[in-house]
Amino acid sequence: MKKRIVAVTCVLMFCLGLIGCGTERADKTQQLIRGAAPGYNDGLIRVGMIQTGKESDWRDANTNDYLNTFTKERGYDLIYIDGNSSSERQVKAMYDLIQQKVDYIILQPIVETGWEDAIHAAKEAGIPVIVADRKIAVDETEYVSWIGSDFEEEGRKAVTWLDQYLTEQGRENETIHIVLLEGTEGATAAIGRTNGILHGVEEHPNWTIVDRGCANFTQGEGQTYMENLLSKGTVKDIDVIISENDNMIFGAMKALDRNGMSYGPEGDIIMISFDALYESFENMMAGKLHATVECNPLLASTVETVIEELEAGREVDKIYNTEENIYTYENAADYIDQRKY
Repeated sequence: MKKRIVAVTCVLMFCLGLIGCGTERADKTQQLIRGAAPGYNDGLIRVGMIQTGKESDWRDANTNDYLNTFTKERGYDLIYIDGNSSSERQVKAMYDLIQQKVDYIILQPIVETGWEDAIHAAKEAGIPVIVADRKIAVDETEYVSWIGSDFEEEGRKAVTWLDQYLTEQGRENETIHIVLLEGTEGATAAIGRTNGILHGVEEHPNWTIVDRGCANFTQGEGQTYMENLLSKGTVKDIDVIISENDNMIFGAMKALDRNGMSYGPEGDIIMISFDALYESFENMMAGKLHATVECNPLLASTVETVIEELEAGREVDKIYNTEENIYTYENAADYIDQRKY
């Protein structure tokens, strides 16, 4: 395959004092030279995709979305790499893909840090890197675009819903004891959601977080964490459990069941989670979960759009945020049939 040069001119465009589309754009011109992909003369675009692992149902839906989008029938040769929940493995994969001279790299990092050298190496090799889902602590001129959710806004949505719910229940002046199950340390989703939640809690003097800790976005660790907390007996009152993804709260439910504790709209503990998986809708309809904040895993189509724009030599946005909602036990039945994951 001959080397093709894609010029991406990133300039701030002003029209009547407005910045188009409300998205961020790079402030300098970049020359992005696609890898030669030796031995590939079939016209396919060779894409390397580095995934985090298989830590949750959300991740499975996210992976399948990529595998169903970047197919040979659609004009791609996809090299898929499972990071197996190891940031070191992900960094090594980046260098391997650079050596293979792929045309594009899609990176879904486990943690934000440790990417400076690998990302710069890809840029020096002329391989555009598109970062998706979680972010990286690297100057934005080193990669093409970031695609994903506004995680801090997700955290704020959860707190806003809780505030409204407590008011509706006549409990706005009560002391509210909250347990917070956090995602993987250093992951963008965990950082953003935690910040949004903590800022919201600080605005309510009668709310207090009685326990918080990492359960790595997994169902097993969510269950273990909650069982350990309950066995210690140090937390006497739990009014709310906020879990930074659905799988952790599914695990927490098992721990609560084993300890004979009631939860859900008809129980004692308010249950809030993130992701809006199909199973969370089933749990809301079954009276086990109050609310789930959507985090859309279907990112592949936007990634493909970025690649198509680069292939055509057109300008791309630096940031693409997905549109998301919050769902509750009151409206779950209206939306469950629309769920794709």
